[in-house]
Parts: sequence; structure tokens; C-alpha cells
Amino acid sequence: MMGAPHTPHMPLSLLNKALVTALSVTSGLAWAGPKLAGPYVGDTYGQVDLHMEGERLVGTSAGSGGGCKFPPGTEVLSGEFQGNVLVATMQVCLSGVPECVGARSFPVLAIYNPQTSVLTGRFRLPSGCHSPGLKDSQLLLRGQGGVPDEREDEALKESATEAEEGEPEPAAAPAAEAAAAPKGGAEAKAAQAQPPMVTTGHVSEGLKWLALSKWEIARPRFEAALKEDGRSVDALVGMAACSLGANNASKALEWLGRISPVPAGRPDVYAWQAYAHNMVGNKGRVAPLLRRALDQGWTPEEPKAWERALVNALGSDIEQVKNRKRAPVGSGSTSP
Repeated sequence: MMGAPHTPHMPLSLLNKALVTALSVTSGLAWAGPKLAGPYVGDTYGQVDLHMEGERLVGTSAGSGGGCKFPPGTEVLSGEFQGNVLVATMQVCLSGVPECVGARSFPVLAIYNPQTSVLTGRFRLPSGCHSPGLKDSQLLLRGQGGVPDEREDEALKESATEAEEGEPEPAAAPAAEAAAAPKGGAEAKAAQAQPPMVTTGHVSEGLKWLALSKWEIARPRFEAALKEDGRSVDALVGMAACSLGANNASKALEWLGRISPVPAGRPDVYAWQAYAHNMVGNKGRVAPLLRRALDQGWTPEEPKAWERALVNALGSDIEQVKNRKRAPVGSGSTSP
């Protein structure tokens, strides 16, 4: 079940995108969600073993039952609760037309019912695709002792009815997101101040593998994201990071060059540019780019997991730029 009411003028996937945007913007104000642990079983998906990593819910395949037959220990679910709404990405196997064959990560909003220990969600699969791990594009996972009730069945039927409204036009998505964003007060200011959030399953999966230095696994995720949105800053940075990990700094600069102009709130782009120029030997470009990144709020002291290679490679350059920024007037230090 997706966490959005039926609206005759807005297809289900637009409602999902709008809710993801709203939840992302207000995540700092989110209330505590349930802490799930243990085996959860879906009639068609099979057993998923859930556990919490801080505030993040992680699910791994138990390798038993279900149509997808993921190997035991495969991470198939990752997300965070906003109340009883789980905002997550999930691995789903596909079949159908040739383009559908294989596993892919999809964003999903799922509802947890604490009375029945049931997690329900609905996926929008590409045209011509279906999944042997889902029933009518729907997922239902029951915890140990969880039993179905009429509310779950009615909710899934309602989400199926909404999905029949058809695929939305891509251009309509920004309008839906804008409609969902708060229009005033502290929440609106927070939305304007925060950098763009990662909201696609492909990007979040890519960043997860990037953090593990698995460049070749991360790259196809970012490529898939760029097919959906060729201007995605997150995906372009991800492709650049993959190229840098493969020692192809020239290609990394090509990917970063497509981010023009660099949007406000993304000072990390300048840091990645500095990393690429350092690798190709353009040392004169490194300090000015790092200074620009630091001036605009990039924080190497608390790097994202996928930024660690960058910070490790440029550690001494970062410290030099910081020291020059701190040097008192008249000390004789000069900017590079």
C-alpha cells in the first residue's frame, strides 16, 4: 500500500513522488517509527530478514521461497520510517519483454500495521514488465505471528485501482513535487536551505555501492538514473566518482562538466572537480576549487560515505586551504 489518498486527478506514482519529497523535506521533524527485526515472509517474495542499523531498516534475503530466489544474505531492502510509512528502495526481479529481465531496485512507500505486523506496498513496474516476486505489482510481508486482515486487502485493492489511471507524463513530476512542498514557515525555509535530496532508487543504490568502492556495481545504477533524468546531479557525480575509482580522471571531468551551472547547495561538485584535476596533474586548479567548495559549505570533516576516497586523496590540500583561510591579516601568507 502506498501512503497517499486516492486523488482522481493525480496518478499513483505522482502521489508517491510528492510524498517522498514531502517526507524528505521534513525528515528533520519526523517522528520515531517502528523498530522491526526478525523474519518477515511474503507469499510471492519469500522470506526477508529485517534488522535496524540506527534509524535505517535493512532487509536481507533468507534465500528461501519466493519467485525472485535472491541468494541468502543479499540486501534487498533499505529505507527509513516516517511514522509507520517506510520510504525505501527494494530489489525486485523482473520478467517479460527483453528489457525487463533481471533484478532492479525500485523506490517504494510501504505502510506498516503494528496491530497485524504486516508491511504492505505497491510498485509501479515498467510497461511490459512483471515480477514473479510480487502479486499484481504488490508486496505484502508478514512478521512472525502476523495475520492478514480486511484492511490490508482493501488497501491493496485501492492502490491497484489508482494505478490503473496510467503512467504519468515525466514533465508532470516537478509540478507534483512543488505542490507537495510546504509553502511557508520554518519547513519552507528548511527546504530551500537543504541541498537536493536523493529520491530515486537507482541513485541511492549506486551511492551505497560507491561507498563500498564497488565502482563496477555502482556504475549501472547511475547510468539507469541518467536514462530517467539526464541532468541528475547525484547521478553525474556518481558517474564521475566511478570513473575516478577506475583511474579515469579525464572521463570524470567530462561527467562533472555536464553539471553547469553548479546548483546552489552542491559545493561537493567543486570538491569532486578538485579531485579529478589532481589526478590528471592540474595542481593549480586544486586549491581554488577546494576553497570554493569550503566557502560554500562543503564539510570534509564529516564526509559522506562515498566521499571518503576524495577526502583521503586530498587531505593535505584540504588542510593547506583551511590554514590559508585561517591565516591572520599581515601574516605574509598568500592565496594560491
